[in-house]
Amino acid sequence: MKDNLLRSVVTLLPIAFLLSLFMLLPAEVLKGLAYQRDNGQWWAFLSAGWVHFELSHYLGSMVGLLVMWLLFAEHLQPVPVWLMLVVAATASVGFEHWLAQPPFFAVTIVENRGFSGALYGFFAWGAMMDVLKRKPFGWLLLLLVLGKVVLEAILGEPLLSFSSVQQVAVMGHLGGALSGALVALLWWYGSKRVTA
Repeated sequence: MKDNLLRSVVTLLPIAFLLSLFMLLPAEVLKGLAYQRDNGQWWAFLSAGWVHFELSHYLGSMVGLLVMWLLFAEHLQPVPVWLMLVVAATASVGFEHWLAQPPFFAVTIVENRGFSGALYGFFAWGAMMDVLKRKPFGWLLLLLVLGKVVLEAILGEPLLSFSSVQQVAVMGHLGGALSGALVALLWWYGSKRVTA
C-alpha cells in the first residue's frame, strides 16, 4: 500500500505540476502552444494536449488525474504512464487534425487544446492493464471507454460534457483512448519479452 502511494505520487505529481505550470503562462503564450489548424506549427501537436482554455478546464483535468489514481493506482509507474500520456496527448491532437473536418465531421475544428484526450488515453491504458492482469471489470471498463469515444466520434458531439468549452474534441478523445490502449498492450508485451 505504501509502495503504491509513493509510486503514484512520483508518477502523477510531475504531471500535475507540468499542467499547472502551463496554466500559469500568459494567454498569448498559451494560444501559441494550442493547435491552430491553419498555422502549420508542428510543435502544437506536442504542446496542445498540455494547455487549457480556462481555469475550469484545467481543474477538470486535475480531477481526472485524481480519478485515474483512484481507479488504477496499482498500475502506476512513472515511465510507462509518462510515455503513454505523451503519446495519447499527441495522438489526440493528431486525430483532431485529421478527422475533425468534413467528410468525417460536420464542421472543421480550427483550434484544439486540453488534457482530456490524454485522460481518455489514461483511462483506456488503465482498463487495458486491468484486462491484461485479469482484474475483475477490466473488460467492462475498456468496452465502456472505447464504446463511449467511438459513439461520440460517430455522433460528432459528446454524450456528457462538464466543460464550458463550446466544441468538445470528440475525435481527440477517440485518438487518446485508442493510443492509451495500444501503449498498454505494447508495454505489457514488450516487458514480457525483456523478462523472458
